[in-house]
Amino acid sequence: MAPNPGEGTTSSILVAHAEDDQQVEQHGFELVSLLMGCLEAISSRNVAIISHFISKLGGLASPAGSSPISRVIAYFTEALALRFTRVWPHVFHITLPRELDRADDDMGTALRLLNQISPIPKFLHFTANEILLRAFEGKERVHIIDFDIKQGLQWPSLFQSLASRNNPPSHVRITGIGESKQELVETGERLGGFAEALNLPFEFHPVVDRLEDVRLWMLHIKERESVAVNCIFQMHKTLYDGNSTTLRDFLGLIRSTNPTVVIMAEQEAEHNEANLDKRVCNSLKYYSAIFDSIDSSLPLDSLMRMKIEEMFAREIRNIVACEGSDRFERHETFSKWRSSMEQAGFRCLGISEREIFQSQMLLKMYSSESYNVETKGEDSAALTLRWLDQPLYTVSAWALLDVAGSSSSFSQPS
Repeated sequence: MAPNPGEGTTSSILVAHAEDDQQVEQHGFELVSLLMGCLEAISSRNVAIISHFISKLGGLASPAGSSPISRVIAYFTEALALRFTRVWPHVFHITLPRELDRADDDMGTALRLLNQISPIPKFLHFTANEILLRAFEGKERVHIIDFDIKQGLQWPSLFQSLASRNNPPSHVRITGIGESKQELVETGERLGGFAEALNLPFEFHPVVDRLEDVRLWMLHIKERESVAVNCIFQMHKTLYDGNSTTLRDFLGLIRSTNPTVVIMAEQEAEHNEANLDKRVCNSLKYYSAIFDSIDSSLPLDSLMRMKIEEMFAREIRNIVACEGSDRFERHETFSKWRSSMEQAGFRCLGISEREIFQSQMLLKMYSSESYNVETKGEDSAALTLRWLDQPLYTVSAWALLDVAGSSSSFSQPS
């Protein structure tokens, strides 16, 4: 039988792909080994060896590299270099072009782009909104306090669900907190227009201030309204003081609003280690998964991908390069947050089958099969989005305990 000419071509392509994959894997192993060597040099405070490793990594890894591991290592190298300019300013003279402030003009753009290509924002928002819909069942007046509203991407889908109810609420109010007055005004106008189109009575109350400076009187809590607190990626920013005082004060503020429900979403990670080696190793594994997930959705030459990865690179720089009150990306695992919340007088409400099913349906909208969700604990206390076996983000719901130790009136999931 004569050989099929197409078979040889197919085999050659498969072999070439296998060789490319092997080269990428070897390159990635080399980069990780160099980064670990740099960390060892840091431990021994060997400035010459540190400089050697950073120089070597800078030549091999690039934010424009062809593989996710090359790009993520480049950002970790940059973060370590920045750290050393602070520790040994007379030895390292490195000028970095990127700002390290919390405010960033590109952040809003990157979030919108991420929302287009990744299930991460929708997982957070849709899961939170399902819990809110359960909490607002039969409520006439609802008030959402969003501690970092940004562009308000979470709320249009909730408005649609509320407006479509047989008995929609007679009044919906959102208190949006942020540090940019212009962004808050634009967000309020955009949400107001959306609510008007749905004939949903709506009021937007902006609070321009830092998270730690918000006070109860600023939130305009009113009688006979059902209050929900929305806390997406905010809790970890209160851990910078090292003695939990800021976290206790923040949870005290939340308690004083007498909320029906508190929504909490956090990175499912251990990036608050005092030991730099552990912090770098934990965060390298985490952000490698993030970069892999983005890489699966966008081509190598995509400007969109670069903007999104730069947004995550800001987190990497803060985790690695900063200390004290400057280091606010202090991500912790759900088990630690559960302990903190329960000590502060909150009870975990758990995740219902409806939220789990919705998340599974959401992931089917994306081509990659590597995303999956899992519940936390035997009591389905929280819901976690994962990339392969790497946990990424966890959403949970909380209510106040009264003095007798029982939970608030918000019903448990059935």
